[in-house]
Amino acid sequence: MGDYLNRVANLGRLQDINNIGDLQGPMIRHVIYVDPDRRRNDREFKKRYRFTREGFANILDILQDDIPEPPDNRGNPIPPSIQLKAALRFYACGSFQIVAGDLVDISQASLSKIVAKVSSAIARKRAQIIRFPSGHAATTMQQKFMDTAGFPHVVGCVDGVHIQIQAPPVENKEIYRCRKAFMSLNVQGISDADLRFLNIVARWPGSTHDARIFDNSLICNRFENNEIPGLLLGDKGYPCRPFLMTPFRNPNNPAENRYNTAHKRTRSVVERLFGVWKKRFPCLKFGIRCKLETAMKVIVATSVLHNIARDLGEPEISDDEDEPEEDEHDNELYMNDNDVLGNAMRQTIVEQYFRY
Repeated sequence: MGDYLNRVANLGRLQDINNIGDLQGPMIRHVIYVDPDRRRNDREFKKRYRFTREGFANILDILQDDIPEPPDNRGNPIPPSIQLKAALRFYACGSFQIVAGDLVDISQASLSKIVAKVSSAIARKRAQIIRFPSGHAATTMQQKFMDTAGFPHVVGCVDGVHIQIQAPPVENKEIYRCRKAFMSLNVQGISDADLRFLNIVARWPGSTHDARIFDNSLICNRFENNEIPGLLLGDKGYPCRPFLMTPFRNPNNPAENRYNTAHKRTRSVVERLFGVWKKRFPCLKFGIRCKLETAMKVIVATSVLHNIARDLGEPEISDDEDEPEEDEHDNELYMNDNDVLGNAMRQTIVEQYFRY
């Protein structure tokens, strides 16, 4: 018994054992989790969880109704703070669940449930955190884009990015294989001028073309119905529409060249958004190793967390913190670029803003 009690005393994760005198054999009745980061400084904390302590506390407060404190210690419940840390550690590791679980002293089975639960809770905040600005905020955003390279009336820039996943156990799993030969979800994101998500769609297999995802999205329907004033910018993989401006494939004069230059400089914001997003959450870069449904939730949850980080002024993750440079998303030409109204709108913009 003496040796056993010595081993218990050396366990870093145990703070208190109630009724220690009543222990019979190797049974521990009440295990109290403590903060495993209590001895880490602020830099070490941010490196592990991708948020400062203050940012972490804000996220925990946002989720207090979705991941409430347990009423008692019956069944040795895992506190909300440990659950959130476990999920953030998984997002930050880009590794197998068992490895991420070991880092916060939680079994793989428990971590799998926690990642799904916490990701669902965060993803449910999408409507509050990820949305297009309106009123004065929309006008301000258009001006920010205008100040970038002189492109008018822009409210957002759209693009797709491949997020690697493990092969889903479905009969037609090859539809998830992208052009780069790995299994992925083709995720549509729309960025504002401040590197915030305005929209995200994370359910399409990797083989799906960007244009198809956009055409079948709710956001496309909203633009078609004039619910969102302003223009989107997309690359050559999208069709030119009255509300979606694309570059000229073969510019014929200096004005069209100036248009293309301004378009490229302005639209680069969405590529930078993807880079910052993946740098904060490396699981998006190295691959999400969990069930397909959970992977979709993780993608949406990390986009919500990204916006929260931007809103809170959280410092970006520096280049020495685990993340290589962003790959460029490869997108083929959209072959049906014959929208008469879209081409007319593009030509009008050239005449009014890029002729001289």
